[in-house]
Amino acid sequence: MAARRLARQLCAGAGHAVDPKKKASVVTSDSSEPSLAALAAWLDAEFGQHAVAIAWVNQQQVQYLLHGKADLANQLPLTAQTLFEIGSISKPLTALAALKQVQAGHWQLDRPLSAQFGLQQLAKHHYSLAQLITHQSGLPRLPANMPLDDLTNPYAGYSKEDLLAALASTDFEQQVFSYSNYGYGLLGFLLEQTQQQPFATIMQQQVFTPMGMKSAAVQTPGGRFKPLATGHAISQQVVSHWQFDSLAGAGAVLASIEDMAQLLRQLFASADSDPVLQQWLTVISSSGQPQMTPGWMQHNDWLWHNGQTAGFSSMLVFDPWQKQGLVLLSNLAMPMTEQSFSLFAQLLAQPPGYKLGTPLVDDNKKSETE
Repeated sequence: MAARRLARQLCAGAGHAVDPKKKASVVTSDSSEPSLAALAAWLDAEFGQHAVAIAWVNQQQVQYLLHGKADLANQLPLTAQTLFEIGSISKPLTALAALKQVQAGHWQLDRPLSAQFGLQQLAKHHYSLAQLITHQSGLPRLPANMPLDDLTNPYAGYSKEDLLAALASTDFEQQVFSYSNYGYGLLGFLLEQTQQQPFATIMQQQVFTPMGMKSAAVQTPGGRFKPLATGHAISQQVVSHWQFDSLAGAGAVLASIEDMAQLLRQLFASADSDPVLQQWLTVISSSGQPQMTPGWMQHNDWLWHNGQTAGFSSMLVFDPWQKQGLVLLSNLAMPMTEQSFSLFAQLLAQPPGYKLGTPLVDDNKKSETE
């Protein structure tokens, strides 16, 4: 019963605003705030031999720290190419694909969906694209017709026909910030409808390849993805991977720590000259809280998003002005948002040349030749 409650909570969506300047709170009965001085000890205490992949990106320099096993039962090693479910960090990536439609003049951020998409099911959807991207559309967390009787892989069987039926009969909530997997699932669906291509193809062509994410993929039903880590619930029980159909825009991306580091490197290298990336990092004017850019939460100069599925947790936080960022991916579904904020603040305070453990891949030399 406890596992079902956890899965139901996760199904409703991970990823919400917290204050990164607030002292990290306890997230499990034995969790503690990490320190750089005792990082290895913290990883051992919190995660045991479950996998944790860390990337510290400073301008174009990358350091990786890998802990634990990708598959405990078979003692498979964790590498920088091991794939993780990144959960709701998929949302900023979906938003990036949407911004390319905006920059091309096909979509408008301030125009109601009912006026710019030719779907009769959207006739009562009078919120704007900007409100959809910033979780202020009034859509609930999940569609009302999404079945929750089998929570081992809850999104796999929710079809496009199901989504269209939900859109035609949605009861809207107040248009204030309310985190919505439904909303980002709809955003991915609209990308498919506009371009007449599968969401996985759109993401590959418009996000993964341009951002240097060579092994990233969209986890759809029936797909086989290697090397994909084995996921574990917070109870440490092995759980099924989550696959997505019509709501893929909300959380279907698989990525390695190397993919995520390359995402940040490409962002830091190109944002000053790329109008799409500039818009991705620009707060959308809104009276709502928290402040958001398209897909990213904001606190002061930091942008961030977290993610969680039944067997994985993830966190990405970066400072676009200093061009520094931190990524943590794990195959244990233990929330680590505030711990990641604490580590990031400590890293920003370090002098030049600080080493996060031992770099496992020397991307510093690679960046000099690119």
